[in-house]
Amino acid sequence: MATQYQKLPVPGYHNPIADYVDPEILYSTVGFTQKGVTLGSGQGVLAAGTVLAMKTSDKKYYAYSNGGSGGLEVARGVLRRPCDTGASPSAANDQVTNMVIAGILKYNMLQGADAAALTDLGMTVDTVRGTAKF
Repeated sequence: MATQYQKLPVPGYHNPIADYVDPEILYSTVGFTQKGVTLGSGQGVLAAGTVLAMKTSDKKYYAYSNGGSGGLEVARGVLRRPCDTGASPSAANDQVTNMVIAGILKYNMLQGADAAALTDLGMTVDTVRGTAKF
């Protein structure tokens, strides 16, 4: 029978015994490159690790969609931090954030990454380490 230990309080956290969830998508900072992008509004909350595509008509970034059109079917990078773009499309709700364009990421944190997106990004997946490198 496995021994179960009580979680110890952690100073500085509102709920000291809650499980800690690491919001960082980077596995390593070696060879890491990011760029600033503008997210189009009306997409709601996009999680960290969301694969992004650039819409050719307005040059803003949206969640990648393999069946999309107008540039949304081509993966360009991965969202670095979660971002709220609002519920309705409005230029006032456009958000400026960072997108990872090269590096080693935690594979389990990728959102919306299918085989076509991995190919677009030139990404290789290591299932043993749980990483995605591009």
